[in-house]
Amino acid sequence: MNIGLVTLGCTKNQVDSEMILGVFKSQGFNIVNQVEEADIIVVNTCGFIESAKQEAIDTIFEMAEYKEYGICRALIVTGCLAKRYKADILRLMPEVDLCIGVDEYDRLPEILSEFFSQNKLLDQCKFSHKLDFNNRVISSNYPLAYIRISDGCDNRCSYCAIPMIRGAFKSRKMEDILQEVEGLAQKGIKEFCIISQDTSKYGLDIYGELKLAELLEKMAKIEGVKWIRILYMYLFETTDELIEEMGKNKKVCSYFDIPIQHLNDEMLRSMNRHDNKKLIYDRIAKIREIVPDAILRTTCIVGFPGETEEQYNELLEGIKELQFDRLGAFSYSREDDTESYDFDGQLEDDVKEARLEKLFETQRPISLAKNKERIGKEYEVIVEDVSEDDEYFSCRSMLEAPDVDGRIYIKIDKESAAKVIIGEYINVKIIDCNDYDLFAEIID
Repeated sequence: MNIGLVTLGCTKNQVDSEMILGVFKSQGFNIVNQVEEADIIVVNTCGFIESAKQEAIDTIFEMAEYKEYGICRALIVTGCLAKRYKADILRLMPEVDLCIGVDEYDRLPEILSEFFSQNKLLDQCKFSHKLDFNNRVISSNYPLAYIRISDGCDNRCSYCAIPMIRGAFKSRKMEDILQEVEGLAQKGIKEFCIISQDTSKYGLDIYGELKLAELLEKMAKIEGVKWIRILYMYLFETTDELIEEMGKNKKVCSYFDIPIQHLNDEMLRSMNRHDNKKLIYDRIAKIREIVPDAILRTTCIVGFPGETEEQYNELLEGIKELQFDRLGAFSYSREDDTESYDFDGQLEDDVKEARLEKLFETQRPISLAKNKERIGKEYEVIVEDVSEDDEYFSCRSMLEAPDVDGRIYIKIDKESAAKVIIGEYINVKIIDCNDYDLFAEIID
């Protein structure tokens, strides 16, 4: 039987999806990329904010059409939405045959065995392999893998549903992570993105101290590892030791993904963030002192309950002062069961959207200036794909993260076509840029 899986949401979900595919593959299923070819369709959902929930619902209904008009025999929903709203999904979406939340993944073989046997989809079905980091089906088209070093979160930001979905913060043992990385490196994976809800806290719960710097040092010694990238670091846990390791370790990308969310102390307290404005400024100054070529990426929330015009303007002024290389942002989403759901001062959607647009307008010239500084510089890049218009090769250097950042583009011509291979590395020189992307030529 053919299995097709649609992943929504963050890269942590992608890791879950790859492990789910590993379970099906061990049972003899064929993995297909086109859902119209699938006998079983799995939708791995996100439930973080309202727009993600709506996307998940729309996707479930879209996949359900393959049951009515295609060859699909069963539709399975997994992930964060399945955890938060399992009863509602099964009640309101009769097209869904099975709903498995993230808290049930340790029982996945048992649940699947019972489902397939009861529905007579397979005779004497017995899933035996559990969800396992070492049994993943890597879904990237180039040599990249995400390494989830912990799950859950203890920070309890007042707007965030993650602790309700993923539970308390829990680190993986270092030897297990290193074993996973070594196994993937032996299979040809070269770039490793370290992810979790709180990467900078790694190790504190099981070792009694922060261990991310040590993990980086040991990962870099594994043969075959080329690039290591850390995503989602809290500044209050970003120690001098960690910054120094990132600065001196040639395999670790000089890339700091440090979501600040706001720069007004009252807003930060209301969000239950553990950073404050002074700490944010001090840590960023320390990063730039120790790692002068660092790329800094952040995210912000606008329109949080009670945010005044003055507080919002303080955020804008701080963005101008701090000069982040990249900035992502979203307007506050009022989520069920979160602390901020009941806060006074909920803002209208048009106010939030106007503030979001102005924030992006504030960042745009900063991003352009940062990109212009890179013209003339040389980089090794990974060639990921061809652009949608088929005119450029789409690439990344150590300074661009997958999915969220702009790209480095090489014009496709007779000369470049003879030198470039998708999934391989090549040296380039930056020759031009726009607000978010860079353009390059190949160098020998």
